[in-house]
Amino acid sequence: MSFKRAIATLSIILLTVPSVAAAYPFGGRIGQVVNCYNNAIYAAVGPPRGGPFIWTPSTRTYQFGPPQYVGQWVLGLAAPPYYCLVSILPVIVWSGVLMTMVGSSGPPAPGLPGGGPVPAPTPTPTPPGSPPPPPPPTGIGHLVISEVYYRADNAHGGQTQHQWIEVFNGTDAAVDVSRWAILTTSTAQTLPANTSIPARGYLVLAGTTSVRTLWNIPTSTRVIPFQTFFAGFVAGGDHVYLQNTANTTVDAMSWGTDRSGFSPSAPTAQLGFSLIRKNLVTDTDTATDWVGTAAPNPGR
Repeated sequence: MSFKRAIATLSIILLTVPSVAAAYPFGGRIGQVVNCYNNAIYAAVGPPRGGPFIWTPSTRTYQFGPPQYVGQWVLGLAAPPYYCLVSILPVIVWSGVLMTMVGSSGPPAPGLPGGGPVPAPTPTPTPPGSPPPPPPPTGIGHLVISEVYYRADNAHGGQTQHQWIEVFNGTDAAVDVSRWAILTTSTAQTLPANTSIPARGYLVLAGTTSVRTLWNIPTSTRVIPFQTFFAGFVAGGDHVYLQNTANTTVDAMSWGTDRSGFSPSAPTAQLGFSLIRKNLVTDTDTATDWVGTAAPNPGR
């Protein structure tokens, strides 16, 4: 069944189930999937009606199963708030909205509920004599600023030094970023010597390395403290520039009243939220690449 037919089928189901009449509809492409300790699945859903949503084994799941991979499309109803227990030590809880009903694109998910990861849909075979289709995109292909956490809540330090920036290496080889610069309204930070980001890996820059104890950051992700005094971001509007040693801007982003990176700029984030790229496959150099998330996820 095509996804359009699946959407039509699910829409009929959603309209005919009175038990979830108080729920509101959501739907869009998944930009982030996290398996929770409490047998739930957190999914950051993008436009047209996105946000942080949480699937549980009690969710009425139709068509291709629960959220399983980035790029999957979902449509459903959600109502009460819920939580995703990400880590036990330290205790890390992400908030979201409980999926009461959900349908999705993709192949059937084995072993429901929960199951293993669902592979990406199998491509349609190419007819004989036709040129081969272009390979699917595998990554952005260059270094990008991938997440900015500039409004630290009390559960994650609550101070200026607990703010952080994440950089993603979207290439197939490690990149030496020694002496590269991170620029904001209030500071210019130079990365120390012998700093590199592995292929398809991350680097987290923060006011203090103690942020590692506040988040579930993989041990393979390096956390580097700012080398000089950091006054913090401007919550209402600021920017982040990534520059190489030739002073060339490799990537830039901005939010709120600051339009130096994007015009229009990305939306501002609520307290405890971060601004995160919707995906690490495409980069349009516009604010549409960014979305606020209630579930910051440094280093992964």
